[in-house]
Amino acid sequence: MRRKGFSHVVVNTAHADTLGGFLAALGWQCQTQALDDTSMAFWGITDTRGAMHRWRLPHGGSEVILLPASAETPLLRPLTSPVITPGGIFDINMRTDDSHWACAFLETHGWRELVQPVAWQFGAVETKEGLFIQDDGIVLAVMQRLHPPLEGIQFDRMSDIFNSTQMVTSVERTLAFLQLFGFEQFVDHRGPLPGEGARVLQLEDQPVETAHVRLSIAHPAAAMDGSIELIDVPAHPLPPIDVPALGGRGLRALCIPLENAARSYERLMGSEWSDKLIHPLAHRQLPGSLNTVTFSVVAPDGGRLDFYQCPN
Repeated sequence: MRRKGFSHVVVNTAHADTLGGFLAALGWQCQTQALDDTSMAFWGITDTRGAMHRWRLPHGGSEVILLPASAETPLLRPLTSPVITPGGIFDINMRTDDSHWACAFLETHGWRELVQPVAWQFGAVETKEGLFIQDDGIVLAVMQRLHPPLEGIQFDRMSDIFNSTQMVTSVERTLAFLQLFGFEQFVDHRGPLPGEGARVLQLEDQPVETAHVRLSIAHPAAAMDGSIELIDVPAHPLPPIDVPALGGRGLRALCIPLENAARSYERLMGSEWSDKLIHPLAHRQLPGSLNTVTFSVVAPDGGRLDFYQCPN
């Protein structure tokens, strides 16, 4: 299990079978367990008709927790929200070695194209990226490295979830919040996204001189492995979505291990961000490695983060 950056993605879904089929087709393995009162209270689950599904790859990496929600449960991010709309967790990112194959594969597993895969340049890296969405409002960014080749990263067709993006009203403000928990910026881009990059954020119809972004990627160890990406668009701000801290349907939370959860909690409660607390520090019987001391916060634009004591 990774010890830094997020290790789990929590999803409230009315389509657990479809999402599970997608993960199973990629070789992920499932453990199913009954819902209990602790998990229901922690994540705000109100639909008790389903079970909790924990999906993991055999060789480790990120874990996905699927929690039941009815199809009538409001979405955390409405399907019609423009990409750059601030509020909550925008997407999760997976790598592929073949974007063309990935498009067809995703379509057969409940995803539809939100932004067609396009090639764009990010510093010295050339990548091809597309956005896909399903009926819970979950957005999946699928990336194929074009140049230079990826080194030291092995996966079969598609990788685990290595990054997650939040659209924010202010990168500086959210980055300052994340720094409380050991996250540090290691990518900082200010300006246009070269090549077809503007299209990924649906900014292709904006004037080149104003379609600029602030893009920051943060991680405790400067790694694209459980990293959190922040994006704002200064010249074209949109009203943020009011994202509830509990319940809802879609990308609910990222779970992040801490070497010393008690110390991080004290730092939070002594800071200007203490009002962002959702659940106080306590031992909770949550699934798997989350069965430990935990606390929960909400980032400045509604992205929920669940912190837990890193196992020894």
